Amino acid sequence: MRALVLTIIRLGPCGAYIAAAISLLSVALLSSAPSSPFAWAVYTTMLPTTRMLILALVTASDMIFWGATVALLVAAAAGGYLAVRPERYLRLRFVHAHVALIATGLAVFQISQNRAGLASISFSQLPPVDWSLVDGSSAAFALFVLILLACVSAHAALINSIRFARHSTK
Repeated sequence: MRALVLTIIRLGPCGAYIAAAISLLSVALLSSAPSSPFAWAVYTTMLPTTRMLILALVTASDMIFWGATVALLVAAAAGGYLAVRPERYLRLRFVHAHVALIATGLAVFQISQNRAGLASISFSQLPPVDWSLVDGSSAAFALFVLILLACVSAHAALINSIRFARHSTK
């Protein structure tokens, strides 16, 4: 049971990379099917967490956009391998988790900044409409906590490997 929980924790950074890739793919889906309610639901669900990434890459060329999407999917796949083989590539697992932690932390911060009130009183009288599939702020915060636990796991693994190396040389 402990091994399963630790594997799920180590898979946390993959969630961040997959969420970013889905966010980019939602832009492509929306541009190909602008009248699809599903396309809008995916786009509005993913937009709050990766708004700056989307704005930077959508204005770039198509090659950069698709290259970034492929790179995010490769990073997620590599993280899956690192999660099931935790004893190998400790430094890479450490970097993988911390890059995801920084990106997710920025996303959580961005969501908290986007929660500002409406600019006009007339807009505030409208009934609230939620187009997203899940609550973005709580999902992003849960992913942040999971990735934070993955970082703690990476720190513990590195410290144990240093201790083991130190004791084996004596």
